[in-house]
Amino acid sequence: MHGSVQAVYTILNYGASLTAADRYGNTALHWAAVAGSIYCAHILLQHGIDINRLNYMNATPLMNAISFQNIDVAIYLLWNGASTTPELNVYEESALTCASSTGDVAIVELILAVEVPVEHRIRDLYASLGQAAVGGHMEVVQFLLDNGAPVDLPNTTIESPLNLAICGGDESIVRLLLSRGANTETVNRYGYTPLMEAAIRRNVNAVTALLSAGANITTVSEKTRETAYALAEEQGYFEICDILMESLDVKNL
Repeated sequence: MHGSVQAVYTILNYGASLTAADRYGNTALHWAAVAGSIYCAHILLQHGIDINRLNYMNATPLMNAISFQNIDVAIYLLWNGASTTPELNVYEESALTCASSTGDVAIVELILAVEVPVEHRIRDLYASLGQAAVGGHMEVVQFLLDNGAPVDLPNTTIESPLNLAICGGDESIVRLLLSRGANTETVNRYGYTPLMEAAIRRNVNAVTALLSAGANITTVSEKTRETAYALAEEQGYFEICDILMESLDVKNL
């Protein structure tokens, strides 16, 4: 997909509808964003296409441009008024979460440059921190933390950044979040604490870091009725079992 400027001009001159969408709800601007064509985006905007139209995945053209790492198009859309509203869609996504998942600090910074009270952006920042964490994007993680992203958020279905960092496997991000006070007992959608998740993933360094931060070895999953030790033993991860038992013995001294 390259985006033919001449073809767009011709089709528009023949009366093509700017509101037309494909079976997934994508307009021509969504596809210009995917293709990375600033020129096509420019023509479409000149003709009055809706810059913030949602497709059936609740994604805007800006979110498409960012997700496909067409940063020039993303910047162009932002300059032309694309919304950076900090409201998450039904998939807990926004322009900021998309930017954070790419690891591009510049576009994250550009989105956050739009002034919105931090209290109105908390869920967006929290979800974005998780996306940066699971992607192993330390620079974005640090930037989001410095700009008010919370490491914990009560009463939410959004996966915690700590759990996602463990899934991503970047030990330095795990340790950074722990140093900022991330809750070691937050439970994910599968009923696992970060320690359980680290045990299942055979992440020795994360297990060690979590234990050092005070993670509870005896916590039982409400869904599976298993501890981190039982989960590790079930998988045959005996080095994890040894670390957990050693820590438990030390606590009982």
